[in-house]
Amino acid sequence: MSLDLLHRRLVVAMGLVALTAFAGGAGFEPLSTLLAALALALALVWQPGSGASLRLERFLLPIAVVLALRALYVFLVGDDVVIPVVDLLLLLLCAEALRSLEVPNDSRLYYLTFALILAAAAYRPGVIFALSFVVYVVLATVTLVVGHLRRNAAQHGVREPLVERRFLAGMAGLSGVTLLVSGLVFIAFPRFARGWAPRGEVLATSIAGFSDQVSIGEHGSRIFPNPKIVLRVEFPDGTPDNLFGLHWRGRSYDHFDGVRWSRSNSLLPSIGPSRWYEAWGEGRVRQQIYGTPLDVAVLFALHPLLEASSTNPRIEPLFDNAGDHIYWGSGVPSYEAVSVADHPAPQALRRAGSGFSPARDYYTQLPVLPERVSDLADSLTQGLDNDYDRVVAINDFFHTEFDYTLQLPRSAREATLDYFLFERGEGHCEYFSTAMVVLLRSLGIHSREVNGFLGGQWNDFGQYLAVTQNEAHSWVEVWFPGYGWVHFDPTPAGTETSAVASSWLWPGHFLFDGLQHRWNKWVLDYNVESQSGLFQRISELFGARPSESQISARQAPGARVGRDWMTLLVVVLVMSTFILLKRSRRYPLEVGLYIQFRESCSRAGFKVDAGVAPLLLLDELARVGHPAHTRARRLVDYYLRFRFGGQELNALQQQEMRSDLSKARRALRSTRAPIHL
Repeated sequence: MSLDLLHRRLVVAMGLVALTAFAGGAGFEPLSTLLAALALALALVWQPGSGASLRLERFLLPIAVVLALRALYVFLVGDDVVIPVVDLLLLLLCAEALRSLEVPNDSRLYYLTFALILAAAAYRPGVIFALSFVVYVVLATVTLVVGHLRRNAAQHGVREPLVERRFLAGMAGLSGVTLLVSGLVFIAFPRFARGWAPRGEVLATSIAGFSDQVSIGEHGSRIFPNPKIVLRVEFPDGTPDNLFGLHWRGRSYDHFDGVRWSRSNSLLPSIGPSRWYEAWGEGRVRQQIYGTPLDVAVLFALHPLLEASSTNPRIEPLFDNAGDHIYWGSGVPSYEAVSVADHPAPQALRRAGSGFSPARDYYTQLPVLPERVSDLADSLTQGLDNDYDRVVAINDFFHTEFDYTLQLPRSAREATLDYFLFERGEGHCEYFSTAMVVLLRSLGIHSREVNGFLGGQWNDFGQYLAVTQNEAHSWVEVWFPGYGWVHFDPTPAGTETSAVASSWLWPGHFLFDGLQHRWNKWVLDYNVESQSGLFQRISELFGARPSESQISARQAPGARVGRDWMTLLVVVLVMSTFILLKRSRRYPLEVGLYIQFRESCSRAGFKVDAGVAPLLLLDELARVGHPAHTRARRLVDYYLRFRFGGQELNALQQQEMRSDLSKARRALRSTRAPIHL
């Protein structure tokens, strides 16, 4: 393989890796990504001549103009301009990769691949980006070295200079060392709070069931599974019981028009939760939650939530008028939540009686409904003298008389609440929660619709609960004076529920998502608190107690965190650099190449004493007829000129010595003849 072709293939490989990094971090448009991947793959095995390259350029030029105008239009209307620009970058990269080898376009290829990496970094990059970036750095190091050799060969008139695999492997290893040192600096360098947020931390996707309006009127299809993870939950104080039955509360809705649920803008501000929920019990469960930005700024947690403190300085937890936990700001919602672990005893709720009730007109509101709906509520609760028993009776009714299904009604008529209650007898969770709230409100009981998630999938590798869109769920909250909002779930269990919940469990997903979670936690969200905690754990590992400065560093962002560790890192880096430089300068290049040749003779079975004269070594190789004799003649000649003649060799002569060494090594590996010198 020629040096020109090797260099071009390395650059094309850099482009493919950069494309993978972007697709894994920012998402991609299937058509443009597929076409770019096919074009780059073609460039790995085929290089057109000058004529074909010119015709291809004429074909791609109008496409490039169209893509440039598209990017300009998107920029003017204020939409996300990154994807259109990336499409243009991909086209230009493919065009340059498919040029003739005679065209000197090295710089343009480097710039285009690097620009694609920068575009990927503009979003919130994940594990795929991290792995791709490592490969990109290694490839870039080797490619730049090969490109340098290519230009030097052309400058000195060397047509086919030999590039040793060992040399390229050493360059790749050097890039690995650089990445390792960069990682250590990233960990130890003092952290400071930042006010900027990378792209990709804006609205990621719209989650079904989490909008300002929740409708039961969809029909004519079914609910399809969606394995996208929206929450990762760690339990610092131990995993709670009934892990897969935990309700991750999100939003509440008070207004129902017969088809849709919505939130009233005129709700009076809610009283803080601690007034009511401390009466539930002393038990607490602490959750460390890492969320995905949604189109609604909601903090999910177990109900009732007492405290929410953000671990991301760019967001601020708040209460809205309904008492829901929301946040202000932009960025990834990572936060710590403290919830009540206990539940009020049934007897206590039976005695709740009358008392303060929030916004009665809102939480008893009903549209005009068929009379048989209220009649059903009366018949189910006949003879019961307290609200708790009435709620339980209606809740049990749905569990015993109805079935769960993901199949949507076939028509608008069948999608009505009346048809669900009296004709169909099956539906998904929004139907059950809506029906229960309507029946309770017809009895004058304060209640509301609540959306969130139910359960999740435990990741043993990462030790966290992964909650996906498959776990999206709706249930009911009922107001009990003195105790606040108490949740009830009328949706019966169904076989389709478990099927949907496990649809994302392809082999290796737990491992990959565990790596993704660690990447998000320790790289993307790495801050002064994370750094302080890491140093603390390292100190405890070596039996050291935390100092007052370390403790204060946790409480003061921007303080001098890890000063001793940073000093130690600098000392280690200086010593390592000194050792490497000393080792690398132990011998001049010419002497080192001859020593490598002599060592190769020893490994091939020739017993070579250290003090044997170079010419005697050549004479003995010639005597036994070994082919390494002719391969190494020029190498030995150059070595003698440098070592004993005082002649300085130029770059071309040094390259010839490397080439001769490689040829002699191949000959020594292929022919072994033990001799003694």
